[in-house]
Amino acid sequence: MPKWRTVLEQIREAQTEILRVAPHRDVYIVPNPGASEVAIQAAEERIGRRLPPSYREFLRFSDGWPRFFEGASLLGTANLGKRLYDDFARAIFDSAETPVPDLGPPSRAKPRHTVPFGADLQATTLFAFNPSVTFVGEEWEVIAWVNEIGVRRDTFTGFLEFVLELCQAELAGHSAESERKSA
Repeated sequence: MPKWRTVLEQIREAQTEILRVAPHRDVYIVPNPGASEVAIQAAEERIGRRLPPSYREFLRFSDGWPRFFEGASLLGTANLGKRLYDDFARAIFDSAETPVPDLGPPSRAKPRHTVPFGADLQATTLFAFNPSVTFVGEEWEVIAWVNEIGVRRDTFTGFLEFVLELCQAELAGHSAESERKSA
């Protein structure tokens, strides 16, 4: 099983537990069915380039994932490369007044071309590939904006590891709160 898939399963387990202790959370733990190769290629034509291998594999596993994290959905083949998401990403990058320390110098903080692969309806969360920064195996850097906090990860798998860390931190917070209430 690819590492991204293992991490994705760990996220699902963590989010299942989060929903048990905080049922009001806006997460959905059931993925969409996988996409066909034809649908993936059509999305790549819209984007104008081949997607990173890990996201192509993800799309074959799940053609997007509604309300994946913080109300943001991972985009499937029908929405990848749509102008709405490109405009959304551009607006978020343009509104960033100062670079986030993890993002490096301002020139890297505002990439000229990104490929958004996740967003929420409130415009507070965005996940985007930065194809101008590539790594071994043709993987692209990921830029994630969650509630005006930006982070960069070297791959889709690294991004998923970041989401898992946030889920685990939330669970730890719920456990600490339960312990305080029972003491």
